[in-house]
Amino acid sequence: MGFPVSINGSWGDEKVTGTSKVNTLGARMILPDGRVFRYASAGEAIGAGMLCMQAAGVANHDMDLTVALAAAVGAATITVDLGDTAATKDQYADGYIYINDADGEGHIYRIASNPAAAKSTELVVTLETGDEVAEALVLDTSLAGLMVNPYTSVEKYDQNDIDGPPLGVAAAEIASGSYGWLQTWGYACVLSGAGVVTIGKTAVPDLAADGGVTLMALTNADPNTGSDQPVVGIAAHIACVDTDYGVFFLTIAP
Repeated sequence: MGFPVSINGSWGDEKVTGTSKVNTLGARMILPDGRVFRYASAGEAIGAGMLCMQAAGVANHDMDLTVALAAAVGAATITVDLGDTAATKDQYADGYIYINDADGEGHIYRIASNPAAAKSTELVVTLETGDEVAEALVLDTSLAGLMVNPYTSVEKYDQNDIDGPPLGVAAAEIASGSYGWLQTWGYACVLSGAGVVTIGKTAVPDLAADGGVTLMALTNADPNTGSDQPVVGIAAHIACVDTDYGVFFLTIAP
């Protein structure tokens, strides 16, 4: 029996961390006041109130993997030729395979499991029940990419190395390799950066300090606060200052 993917939490549950996995990565928890959290593993030590992002994918797995066995509509597995990097057992469990080109393109499927496979060999991924192949895949023509569960080994949002989208704000200190909760919706205490944060204004990742948020600029003139940054929430309650922690209403995922 698998872990639940959506649960109702009690006060303080969001601050519980540990070295054992007790939920599906990405599982959603909602507290009585409506604040929402997602379960994640940490790829590095993360402080409470720090904005986190998805880790980088595996370069030899992330796209253009040739489908090594034709798959008809309704097939429960997809077989691909790996690139020059091995895959470990269940590395992609609870993750995704997507078809990035040719027959079947545009579809994404949830992965239930995969065996270990050596580099440059075939890898068979088993799809979750109910999410079988929707459009036939053609041998040596359809191209696919693999993505681990996005809440795997999350990192602080890094100003110098942005690997993926913002996923949430750590609700407590999470040690590297441990599990904990990232807040994605509602009032949160978040690291502030790049000067005074104005109440009621849109907040985006701070590209001048890892794990912080700042105000969205109205133009792209300032590369640290340009309007092309992803929105993570709205400044609330106090006009906090650089390196301080303030209250933000997060709008990453309800």
